[in-house]
Amino acid sequence: MTQQVALITGASRGIGRQIAHHFAQKGYSLILLARDQSLLGRLKQTLPLQPEQRVKTIAVDLCDAPSVASKVQDALADFAQLDLLVNAAGIFRPGSSGATLGDFAAMLDVNVTAIHHLCQLCIPALALSEVGRIFSLSSVSGVQAFGGIAGYAASKHALVGYSLSLSRELAAQGIKVTVLCPDVVDTEMAQGSGLEPHQMIETQDICRAIEFVMSLSPAAMVEQLTIGRMRR
Repeated sequence: MTQQVALITGASRGIGRQIAHHFAQKGYSLILLARDQSLLGRLKQTLPLQPEQRVKTIAVDLCDAPSVASKVQDALADFAQLDLLVNAAGIFRPGSSGATLGDFAAMLDVNVTAIHHLCQLCIPALALSEVGRIFSLSSVSGVQAFGGIAGYAASKHALVGYSLSLSRELAAQGIKVTVLCPDVVDTEMAQGSGLEPHQMIETQDICRAIEFVMSLSPAAMVEQLTIGRMRR
């Protein structure tokens, strides 16, 4: 079987880092994107790789569209294929009616527009794969209403709608699209949530959810998966 390739954004920390480890263990070659080259370098050193697996790290601001396009296109040409795109990068800023325009726009840029750009860049390569897939990390805030985070919720609702529409479009090309909507996950972003680690979803749970979706039969398609949190 040809070496499978996954492109993962937000790979230097949190959910993205866990997903990078997961697919390294599964034998994938990896294209890893994040802003901090030093964190990417440390991640690469910890990955459980076999000799046939390749890893390319790309330090880039996902909102810098020309740079993203140039670097991702170069990587895709170098690897000559792509089987999986995981959009794990995202930012959170609090605020509803009081959210600044800058914070509101930044969340839409990173959490929606940058993902659209990555999908545009990767779809041609994914369409050539026998198992092309896109996973995007939204949030339970993208399907439920919570006070005080309207800007974040707007971006995550937009990502859910975008992913569902994209799924209907790309099915004809054999690409499956899934948007994951977890409750609070135990990452740096959850600091200040007031929750203890045992009250939050583990980053490994996101990998288990992805693995579940990918384990289903070829005819099965999970477009949206909400992962709740036990409340006692």
